[in-house]
Amino acid sequence: MNWRFWRQKQRNNDLDDEVAHDLAAEAEERIRSGSSHLEAEYASLRDFGNVLLIKEDTRETWGWTLLERLGQDVRYGSRTLRKNPLFTSMAVLSLALGIGANTAIYSVVDAIMLRALPVRSPGELVILNWRAKHDVNHHHGSLYEDPQGGATSPDFPWPAYELLRSHSDALSTLFAYESAGQLNLIVRGQAELGPVEFVSGNFFSGVGIVPAAGRLIGDSDDVAGASQVAVLSYDYWRDRFATDPAAIGQTVRINDMLFTIAGVAAPEFFGVAPGSAPVIYVPMRNRPSLARNYGNEYDTMFSDTQFYWADIMGRLRPGVTLERAQVELAARFRQFALASAANDPERADLPTLWLEEGGSGVDSLRRQYSKPLFVLMTMAAIILAIACANIANLLLARANSRRREIAVRLSLGARRGRVLRQLLTESLMLALPGGILGLGVAAAGTRFLLWLLAEGREDFSLHANLDWRVLAFAIGVAFATGIVFGFAPAIAATRVDITPALKETRATAPRGRAGRLGLGQFLVVSQIALSLLLVLGAGLFVRTLANLHSVEIGFNRENLLTFKLDASQAGYKGASLKTFYAGMDERFRSLPGVRAATATDMPLVANWNESTNVKLPGVPKHEGRDGPSVSITSVGPTFFETMQLAVLLGRPIGSHDVDGAPLAAVVNEVFAKTYFPNQNPIGRQFGLGNSEAGNLTIVGVAKNARYNSLKGKIPPVAYIPYMQNILKRPPVAMFFELRTAGDPLSLAGAVRKTIHNAAPGVPMAGVMTQSQRIDSTITQERTFADLCTAFALLALVIACIGLYGTMAYAVSRRTNEIGIRVALGAERLRILWMVLREVLVLTGVGLAVGFCCAWGAMSTLTSFVFGMKAADPLTMLSAVAILVVVLVSAGFAPATRAARIDPLTALRHE
Repeated sequence: MNWRFWRQKQRNNDLDDEVAHDLAAEAEERIRSGSSHLEAEYASLRDFGNVLLIKEDTRETWGWTLLERLGQDVRYGSRTLRKNPLFTSMAVLSLALGIGANTAIYSVVDAIMLRALPVRSPGELVILNWRAKHDVNHHHGSLYEDPQGGATSPDFPWPAYELLRSHSDALSTLFAYESAGQLNLIVRGQAELGPVEFVSGNFFSGVGIVPAAGRLIGDSDDVAGASQVAVLSYDYWRDRFATDPAAIGQTVRINDMLFTIAGVAAPEFFGVAPGSAPVIYVPMRNRPSLARNYGNEYDTMFSDTQFYWADIMGRLRPGVTLERAQVELAARFRQFALASAANDPERADLPTLWLEEGGSGVDSLRRQYSKPLFVLMTMAAIILAIACANIANLLLARANSRRREIAVRLSLGARRGRVLRQLLTESLMLALPGGILGLGVAAAGTRFLLWLLAEGREDFSLHANLDWRVLAFAIGVAFATGIVFGFAPAIAATRVDITPALKETRATAPRGRAGRLGLGQFLVVSQIALSLLLVLGAGLFVRTLANLHSVEIGFNRENLLTFKLDASQAGYKGASLKTFYAGMDERFRSLPGVRAATATDMPLVANWNESTNVKLPGVPKHEGRDGPSVSITSVGPTFFETMQLAVLLGRPIGSHDVDGAPLAAVVNEVFAKTYFPNQNPIGRQFGLGNSEAGNLTIVGVAKNARYNSLKGKIPPVAYIPYMQNILKRPPVAMFFELRTAGDPLSLAGAVRKTIHNAAPGVPMAGVMTQSQRIDSTITQERTFADLCTAFALLALVIACIGLYGTMAYAVSRRTNEIGIRVALGAERLRILWMVLREVLVLTGVGLAVGFCCAWGAMSTLTSFVFGMKAADPLTMLSAVAILVVVLVSAGFAPATRAARIDPLTALRHE
C-alpha cells in the first residue's frame, strides 16, 4: 500500500473496514453452510486470529510505522513521567550533573590532548626532543622528568637546528620557534603586556597556514640586516585594529623596538602550544636585540653549540615513518653532541634525540595535566556511574510496581520486544533532557576548569569550546547512560510470568530470596562502593591541602602586596635600570598605608628557581653537573625587614651593598650547615658558577625559609644584593613586595598610579598578595580538594537517595508481613532493627567492595598526596565513619515508618 504519512487516520479506518469486511465475509459463508449467526462469528474470529496483532503486523508493512510507534512511545512515556514529577526532576538533575561534569572535563582533555592543530596535514608534523641522565650545562627552556629515567627537553642549540635542517632526507622541512614570554607592546600609543613568539623564517610555511591579511614571515625576514617585521594573531588584529586591512604596514613597538606589521595569521591558528596563544610573531633573528638586557650570552646564541634554547618541529616527507626519521636525525645529532662536548663527564652523558608526533601541538600541557585530568575524568565518570545506578534502582522499583500493567500488555498480544522498547524509550526520555541540561553545566564547568588551570597566569590561553566534538560526546554519553540505566530494569520487567502477575496483590508480590543479593541491592552496593572511592579521595586531598597550609614557610605571608615591573621593556638599561628600581622602591615606601617595601628578582614560594654551582675556597672545582649547588635570589636593601625573615647571625643586605662595595651575601641555615659545618660562616667566602665577579663574603645567616615551593626540602640559598653586578645575567624584571597596614589589594590602584606617574611606558603585571601567590603553587591540590569534596557530597546524596528508595520500597512491599509480625507480638524496636540490619548489611558489603577497588587505586594517588601515605588509616576510618552515619541516617526513616505500622491497617493494605 502506498500510503502517505499524513493520512494516518484514513489508513487506520480503511484497515478496520478491511478486517471487518474479511470477518463478515467469512461469517456469511459459514451461515450459508448451516451454522448459526453466533457460531459463525465466533468461528470466523477464531480462524482469523488475534485481530490486534494482525493489525500491528499490517502496519509494519507501511513506510512510517517506526516513527509512528516512536511517537506513541514518546507520548506514553511523557504521560508516565509527568505523573511522577519528583522522580523525573531528580533523575534529570542527577544525570545533568554527571553528564555535564564529564563533558566539561572532556572538552579540556580534547583541547589539550586530542585536538589536531588547524594546519595543513597535521599528521605529518613531528616534535624533536632529547633525553639524557642529567640536564645540559647551558640550558634556557623547559626540562621534564623522563618516564624512562633522567631528563628530557625540546630545546636545542641553534647550530644543531641548522645542521639537521640542511642534512635531512626524512623531513621535508624543519622549523624553529621559542616563546619570548610577556613583552611590552605599544600599539597606537597604548602600552600593554602580551605574549610574543620568535619563529624561524620557514615557520609558517612549515606549519602550513595561510595569512588572513598581508603576508607571513619568510626566510628573507630571518637574516641579519633584514627589516624588522611582525605578524599579528587574528584575535589581536580584531581586538586592536578591528580587522582593518590598513593595519598592514603600520608599526608596533615591542620592548621599545619598532616593528612593521607584515600580515595576520589565520583566524583558527593559535600557535603550536596549547594553552599559550602568542599575539605577535617576530623573526628569530630579533631574539638577541629584544633580549639585550639579559646579558652578553645572547650575542652568541646563534653560534654557541652548547647553548640549548630553540624548540624545533619538522614535517615528514610522504611515505617516511616516524621511526625512520628518528634513526636518521638521532645519528646526526649524536655526532653534533659528541663534537660539542667539552669534557669527559659531558661525553659520558650525551643527549639523545627522539621524535614524537606533533599533530596535536607541543606536549608541555599534556605532560603537566595528563595525570590530573585522568583523575578528574575518573571522578566524574564515577559520579555518572552512581547516578546511573541510582536511576536504574528507581526504575527497577517502578517496574516492579507496574508488573500487572506489563502482564496485561503481554496478555493482549504485545511482544516482549515491543514492551522493552517502550521502557527503554522512557529511559532515554530521562537521559536526553539530562544531556541537554548537562551542556549548560559543561559550559560553566569548562570555564571553571580553565580558570583553575590558568593558576592566575595572564598568558594562559586554552581554547576549550563546546564544539561539534564535545556536543557529540555529550549526546553519546546521554544515549549511553539512557541505555545503561534503563536496560536491566526493562529486561527484569519484561520477564514477568503473566498468569501469576495478573493475580498478584501487594501482599502476594514476589520478593527476593533471603541471603541473596537482588538486582536492586546490587545497585545500592555499587553506589556505596563508588561513593567510598570519592569520599576517600576527598579525604586524602583535603588532608593534603591542610598539610600544605600547615607548612612553616619561615616568613610572614600576611599583608604583602606583590607585583612585577620590567623597565627593560621600556628602554631602561644598565645603571639606569637599577636607578629606576631603587627610585620606585623609595616611592612605594612613602605611600600611605605601606609599612615597608622591597624588591627581588623572584618571589619566594612561587615555583621559581635559579640555581648554580657553588665554588668554595680550598675545594677543587667539580667538573660536571653533580657538584655542590646553591639557589640564589637577588634582593633589595630592606628585603629581610619587609618579608619579616629573621637574620640569625650577622647583618641583612643593606643600602650600602652597591657596586664598588665588597660583594656580600646572606645565606640560609641549610647553606651554612652544608658548606661550613661546625664553623662560624660569617666572613667566609664562596663563588657562584654563573658569576665572574669574584668571591662573595657571607655577612649574615638567615632563618630557613621556603624557597620555591611548599614541598620538598629547603635547598641551600644565597640572598645577594641586586644593586651589585654579581651574576652574568643581572636582574631585569623585578618583583616588588609591599608590607601594608591593611588589605594589600586596596593599595593596587595607588601603586599603579605611582608607576604611571614615574614611567608611563612601564607596565605593572602579576598583582596579587603573597598568600595568593603561595596558594597558586598548590592549585592542583586545591582543585582536587574542592572538586573531589563536591563530587563526594554529590555521591553521598545520590547514594542516600538510592538507599532510601530501596528500603522504602522494601518496607512498602512488606507492609502485610510487618503487620502480621506486630500482630503476633513483635516489638517495634525489633522491627526497627530488622530494617536497619538490612541497611547495615548493604553498607558493609558496599564498603568491602569499595576498599578492594580503593586499594588498587592507591598507587595512582601516591604522587598527589603530601605529608602522608595514600593508604592513610585515619582518612580511611573517617571515610567509613562518614558513610556509615550518612547511610544509616538515610535508612532510618524507612525503618521508623516500618516500626510505626498499624497491624489492622497493614492487614487490609493493598
